[in-house]
Amino acid sequence: MLTVTTHVALLAWSATRHSPVVDEVGHLPAGWSHWQLKRFDLYNVNPPLVRCVGTLPVYLSGQQIDLRGYPDGSGRRAEFDIGRRWIREYPDRFQRSFTLARWACIPFSLLGAWVCYRWAKDLYGATAGCTALLLWCFSPTVLGHAS
Repeated sequence: MLTVTTHVALLAWSATRHSPVVDEVGHLPAGWSHWQLKRFDLYNVNPPLVRCVGTLPVYLSGQQIDLRGYPDGSGRRAEFDIGRRWIREYPDRFQRSFTLARWACIPFSLLGAWVCYRWAKDLYGATAGCTALLLWCFSPTVLGHAS
């Protein structure tokens, strides 16, 4: 339990401290547009589940994102332009929105931890399950990407 609690604390802290990476700048306005417009045109090169889960608290918080430049069917990747413009227009609010979206996605990492634990435990016993859980929860790759 301490391992998982520490993992969640590290992810929550990381979500508040780090600036958005290049993909997040497109994912957040795309997810917001999924809720607002009930369409999946933005960032349609990846499935929308994580975007929808992540952006639900941002959408419910009342944050507005100007969707000028929304795709006109030309195949243009407008999500990055929309995201960069949104960050420029709301320099005081964008980090909070990214933090909310990141916190909403922490359960995906918890699911990964649970799967690793159960799979290793079922195959090789409780010690292997705990070892797999430790490896997942403190993996630099998981900690870097899960938040």
